[in-house]
Amino acid sequence: MAISYFAKGELSSGFYGWRVVATIRGKLYQKYLSLRRPNPNIPEDLWYRYQYTRAQYYEARWMARSAAVQYLDFIQTDHPTTRPYRGVGFRGITLGIGAGKSSATESCYFSVNRRGDASKYYIDGQRTLTQAWEEAVRHWGKVYEIRPKDIQKKLVAVPSPDQFKSLRKQLNEKEGYDFPPSVLHHVYAERRRDLEQAKAKKNTEDKLTNEDLLAMYSGLKREIAEYRK
Repeated sequence: MAISYFAKGELSSGFYGWRVVATIRGKLYQKYLSLRRPNPNIPEDLWYRYQYTRAQYYEARWMARSAAVQYLDFIQTDHPTTRPYRGVGFRGITLGIGAGKSSATESCYFSVNRRGDASKYYIDGQRTLTQAWEEAVRHWGKVYEIRPKDIQKKLVAVPSPDQFKSLRKQLNEKEGYDFPPSVLHHVYAERRRDLEQAKAKKNTEDKLTNEDLLAMYSGLKREIAEYRK
């Protein structure tokens, strides 16, 4: 965004006054505000102030639009420089696999990438995939001053463990790493738990259904026997 002033006689086109320029998503916006008065009865100083005020208005308007667009791009798209299979659909958080400072064990993690101060949230025996994601998103929202409603939307959009599986494949096959399958163990823990609970619930429901039928049958037999007496 910029406001430029051109004095009378400075440009060969004959224009003199204010020029406001802005580039938003690669598109150029510009506005020329001439100091040539449309009516000689308008005082020069009044017209000057009027056109300058308009120039400031356009600059502020385009600055606000640019800020809004940048914010939406930040929360809706991966950064153009995000490396393969690291992105989560918005900027500021990426996936990673590696060892932490306090542990030699290689684990999957979410990284909140603030310049010069990255924070990693490891998925391990103490922190599930969902818990690591929630901690990462809340920290991301705080350091980048994200609106509460946008933070809430991200909290429920937990990445699939399969994304870490794809990242491991990328790292091992294309980037020279050799992470074992076990590095994904904790990432899939919640999925295994959910499958086990679903299986246990189904088995329990089937068992209870049979027991209920037997109980009803036994109860009816007793009632009939009592009635016959």
